[in-house]
Amino acid sequence: MKSLRQTYQPTKAPEIFGDHWFNAEPITIRDFQGQLIVLLFWDYTSPSSLRLLPLVNEWFQRYAPLGAQFIGVHSPEFSFARDPNAVSSMLTKHEIKFPVVSDNEQFIANAYRISGAPSIVLIDASGNIYDVAQQSFSATRLERSIQYLLRQSGFFGELPVLDSLYNEQLNDQSTAEIYTGFLHGSLGNTEGYSPEMSAMYQDPHYYVEGKFYAHGIWRASRNSMVYEGESQDGYLICTSNGADVDVLIGSEKKESVRVKIGDDQMPVELMGDDMRRDSKGNSILTTGEEQIVSVVHNHQSENHIVKFIPMNSGITFYMFSFHKEQLRKNVERPISKN
Repeated sequence: MKSLRQTYQPTKAPEIFGDHWFNAEPITIRDFQGQLIVLLFWDYTSPSSLRLLPLVNEWFQRYAPLGAQFIGVHSPEFSFARDPNAVSSMLTKHEIKFPVVSDNEQFIANAYRISGAPSIVLIDASGNIYDVAQQSFSATRLERSIQYLLRQSGFFGELPVLDSLYNEQLNDQSTAEIYTGFLHGSLGNTEGYSPEMSAMYQDPHYYVEGKFYAHGIWRASRNSMVYEGESQDGYLICTSNGADVDVLIGSEKKESVRVKIGDDQMPVELMGDDMRRDSKGNSILTTGEEQIVSVVHNHQSENHIVKFIPMNSGITFYMFSFHKEQLRKNVERPISKN
């Protein structure tokens, strides 16, 4: 990725006019003329965004008292994530204290030419874009830029030591995502999608990395696959490729999904944070309101076939996410929870 800082020319930062503000009344870039501004473009349905939030929270705690202004821009990919109540719940869950604006139509993201979440934009004291970090970038380099811009804005006090809490390189290649809907999905079944129709899909029993596979009666919508068969008659399959597995899933009421590794029960050591055992020893995830759930925690980086078996119809799958851990906290200096 080429940084704007490497070919730096003054470019005025576009204003931020959004749909809804959290943690603050509506603000503008002009309100903070003479100060460093850190813009975080994120989406609570993006696992990569959620993994980056603790680092940005730490920067906020370090540098906001020194004069840096932090603003989150929530640019959701899925329509359900436009709900301000859902965004507010996520801000509370992840302890986000800085101002956040909803960018439901992605007008702000387009104005800044942001191609995906998460991304970070640094705006200098003159209101110009200094740096845009998308895809792969260095946490230490970004923090060094924050300190430089603080100096440029007139701060001459003591700055924190550059001891990044995370691995040096934040690389989007550590995370892969498979979308299920027909609009930009990756269905591997030979019969292909039947858009907006209930259709019977057959498991080919042959799987390619980067695809998912359906069996049973499913309805393919633009952004999801909805189960419409009988209890435990159908399933979705993906391969983990030696990574942790999360799934973006939802249903109108509280429902359950059995998860197997191939045709076997999931071993306890592979169970993600949101998995549990039922009274029969099955590995179960529970869904309701749309959210990302942790399914597989792959300690040994082994490849696995993961099978999701809905217990009832109406359960909706939006996306599978596969992550090889790179954002690791320094155990000698844990992130503050204050």
